[in-house]
Amino acid sequence: MEKLIEQAYSLDRAREYISKKRKSVNETFRNNFHLMPPVGWMNDPNGFVYYDGEYHLFYQFYPYDSKWGPMHWGHSKTKDFIHWEELPTALAPDETYDKDGCFSGSAIEKDGKLYLMYTGHVVENGKVTQTQCVAVSEDGVHFTKHKANPVIGKNEIGEYGLIQDFRDPKVIEKDGVYYSVVASKTADERGLILLYKSSDLIDWTFYSVLLEGKPEQGVMWECPDLFYLDGKDVLIMSPIQMTPQGIEYHNTSSTAVFIGEMDWEKGTLKVDNIHEIDYGLDFYAPQTLTDDQGRRIMVAWMQMWGRTLPTDELRHGWAGSMTLPRELGIKENKLYQKPVSEIYNFI
Repeated sequence: MEKLIEQAYSLDRAREYISKKRKSVNETFRNNFHLMPPVGWMNDPNGFVYYDGEYHLFYQFYPYDSKWGPMHWGHSKTKDFIHWEELPTALAPDETYDKDGCFSGSAIEKDGKLYLMYTGHVVENGKVTQTQCVAVSEDGVHFTKHKANPVIGKNEIGEYGLIQDFRDPKVIEKDGVYYSVVASKTADERGLILLYKSSDLIDWTFYSVLLEGKPEQGVMWECPDLFYLDGKDVLIMSPIQMTPQGIEYHNTSSTAVFIGEMDWEKGTLKVDNIHEIDYGLDFYAPQTLTDDQGRRIMVAWMQMWGRTLPTDELRHGWAGSMTLPRELGIKENKLYQKPVSEIYNFI
């Protein structure tokens, strides 16, 4: 691992390091179809978006070791969800409001520009502060952090959540208005999804508590994603310490879908059905987009916290990959998934 001081993280340093180290990565367990980091560590998918005729996928990334570290945003793009082209690292923790990590978030196009919304993570004297920040690109590759950052912070969270657990914004547009769902928790450790509203992606106001969890539904909800599919409103998220139910929720950190109906005047979700998204051991932090055919496509981190990672233990120089993207549908009030159809062109 390269020895870095906190202030030294930058895009230039990350890109130079990747260029130098990529040839030393052990290729033994590299995948053929699943997106992987060029070097270092990968976790949550971020900013899954259709932009300028291609699909972009960003991800939580620490280039300097095959273990989690101060988060950057890696970046790749594809035209078929199978073959991925590596792009330069998009974000580095180089500002006072994100100096300990550019945590998870999402992407959206506005007026031909690509906007990233992410969580700035700061630790000062053992105290954590998490705020929501924006970076903008004219070309989908090079991003500038907005001078107004953080755009959602202490004033906007108010009494509704905890600033130390306030992360993973997913931005959507509805009827010309932008909304951001952000994960937090209650003071007595129950999951909480907050909804914010904006006309320009920069000036945000608190809109509602979208959904509040029960004690058995986990101590924190992460990586929310809200969308409309097949006549239903769907909220997917990653709850921590969900109480096991039968064969479901046996990971400490799981993934769940809440299916129901949004009341957009109140900003609340009436839930009809809840179930786990994937019963496997390695599936976390899913994020979705609508593609140019109108399909809802989901991708997730194909790993799980607390696992032994062979490519790290064997010092292969990388760790983590994404699932194959999946096409989603709702049938009988349940989430149905199938491998993205493009895969059948290559097997």
